Amino acid sequence: MDRRLMIASNQSENHEHLDVLTIAELFDPSEQYTIPIYQRNYAWGATEIEQLIQDVYDAALRNQASVSVGESPIDYFIGSLVVYLRGEGSFETIDGQQRHTTLSILLALLKNKGCIEQPLQRVEQSIQSKHKPESTDIALNLHFDSRPKSARTLTDLYNHQTSIEPEEPAIHSAYNIAARYLRKDTVDKEKIDISLFSDYLFKQVKILRVQVPQDTDLNHYFEIMNNRGEQLEKHEVLKARMMAQYIDDVDGQACFSAIWDACANMHRYVQLGFDTKVRDHIFGENWSSCPTSFEAVKAHFIDAKNTSDGMTLSNIISNKQYSTHEALEHEDFEKEERFSSVIDFPNFLLQVLSVSSGKDVALDDKRLLDTFGHTDGKLEIEPTVFIMQLLKCRMLFDKYIVKRDFDEKWSLLSLERYTNNNKKSFSYINTIGKDEDDSINNQLVMILSMFHVSYPTQVYKHWLSSALKSLLALATSNELNVSGDRYLAELELLSDRFFANATGIEQSMSVDSLLYVDKDNVEDEEGVAANQTLHTGTGVQNFIFNRLDYLLWQKLKSGYDFKSDDAQLDMNYVKERFDVFQFSFRTSVEHYFPQTNPLSKVTMKDVDRFGNLCLITPSSNSKLSNYLPENKKQYYAEKGRTESLKQAFMMSYKKWAPDEQGLNNIKSHEEMMIKVLCKQ
Repeated sequence: MDRRLMIASNQSENHEHLDVLTIAELFDPSEQYTIPIYQRNYAWGATEIEQLIQDVYDAALRNQASVSVGESPIDYFIGSLVVYLRGEGSFETIDGQQRHTTLSILLALLKNKGCIEQPLQRVEQSIQSKHKPESTDIALNLHFDSRPKSARTLTDLYNHQTSIEPEEPAIHSAYNIAARYLRKDTVDKEKIDISLFSDYLFKQVKILRVQVPQDTDLNHYFEIMNNRGEQLEKHEVLKARMMAQYIDDVDGQACFSAIWDACANMHRYVQLGFDTKVRDHIFGENWSSCPTSFEAVKAHFIDAKNTSDGMTLSNIISNKQYSTHEALEHEDFEKEERFSSVIDFPNFLLQVLSVSSGKDVALDDKRLLDTFGHTDGKLEIEPTVFIMQLLKCRMLFDKYIVKRDFDEKWSLLSLERYTNNNKKSFSYINTIGKDEDDSINNQLVMILSMFHVSYPTQVYKHWLSSALKSLLALATSNELNVSGDRYLAELELLSDRFFANATGIEQSMSVDSLLYVDKDNVEDEEGVAANQTLHTGTGVQNFIFNRLDYLLWQKLKSGYDFKSDDAQLDMNYVKERFDVFQFSFRTSVEHYFPQTNPLSKVTMKDVDRFGNLCLITPSSNSKLSNYLPENKKQYYAEKGRTESLKQAFMMSYKKWAPDEQGLNNIKSHEEMMIKVLCKQ
């Protein structure tokens, strides 16, 4: 049992109140919640917010299907909220503040979209509750102790107001993330029905409110709640289930467990997760050969066990030099985990199941056990077959999928085994070519990191599934060598497909049909229907900006002369920023000329056009949202950086404004960027 639920269960004996509330009931304006000063700041990002929205919407669709065939409605339990009663109707939030704040942000967003019908009928299902069923309005009722910026930002968002005061960037960013996500397509390519989502969220999503006793030591309680005990994770349950149901010999179970555990550590190369006594036998002297059968790997483990069991005192003495100078040295070295993976292990298991089965697999680790199992209790794939595919995919992943290195740079590296002074060791080298400036390796690093920062949420890493499928097809030998050129070509085709799916834009479309057209006239001068996907302001997907930055980087690296396209460009300015550019997690769409001119308070007519947009971090967007272009340029000059290549191009112009030469620059920049985006 979850330790938090154990605590709640134990405390129920101390007469605390447990209330099962709908989300509408949570936002009862007669009750107020306060985040105390000892709680950390709001910290949820795109991964957590998008996952919450998707989980609720999935439940809403299941409920809709159930009701349509006459079955009972399906409620969705979203978790618990632990509170302390400060006074009548006033609660202090002890645990669950991240979820509660996110729900408050969704309340503000859905209110502004006109999705909330008031009053909402409350459906009381409380345990030991003193509330009576009633009809009430819902309203924002979350506050912050000694955190005025957070409180003001949330209130402004709820009231759909813009403040000239500094905002809390994390809360403001969360609002924009949720807004964009509710506008985009789901995994199944169906647009989210916001009305269905909103209605289900407030009426049928439930939260357990746990009120601790009045004599509770809050500091001690908070410490307990945030130091959870050891629990068995779903992937560990899956491992045990596979071993128990399908592998009945001790040696087979030991082998299966060793492979699984080595693959589970996503922050170091999989070869380093194996015992030194079997590693060379499994992967070959250079650690680059992938074993082909489970029985062959098991035989190496049996040999290693027999050798170890049969060691005599003479054997131990004769092997002293090896154990002192090589094995121990390796063990210390290998404990260093210098890489940060783009995916965690439970989600990697789902990726491997997807590429192995050839089926559409939901990349949701909360449903890991159900996804791997049939309704009759049997597993989706035979364990010894799956474990070998898992090992092969991990080796390909390590070698050909980008990682974050210890110096905070993206890398694509392979293990290299070598001997120096009769001692065996290893190092990391570029996967494609040993030269640090290898062109193909660098391009692979850029396009892979482009995909990753565009889709940070685990459930949407379909690019990784496609990449693994390509690698499995391209790796024709046990050495798992893949042509860098062919791999890059596959990834660029994948980028083209993602772009076409996201925008409806094909490379054959004319640039004129993609340029900004006044909303009162949705056809261009020749009467051709215009595609306005790129001119929706904050509604433009992150992937589109990141794809553009990759294509700009590629052209700049090849020496393309953009100056010939627009004489107003300052290419020296651009090239200085190109030299240090790498992809990062930027999730806020910025209007370079602000939506509201701070000098005249007049909104730029075509402020949402693609030529006036770029992608930056939420904190920068919050800080710079009302700055004029020249002030933004000065800010970044003082910081010695820009955040994207498109932004660098925009800032290279001397004048940027919604009239005269400034407007001409916006139009020229827009046309040039769309040509690059569409590879024309």
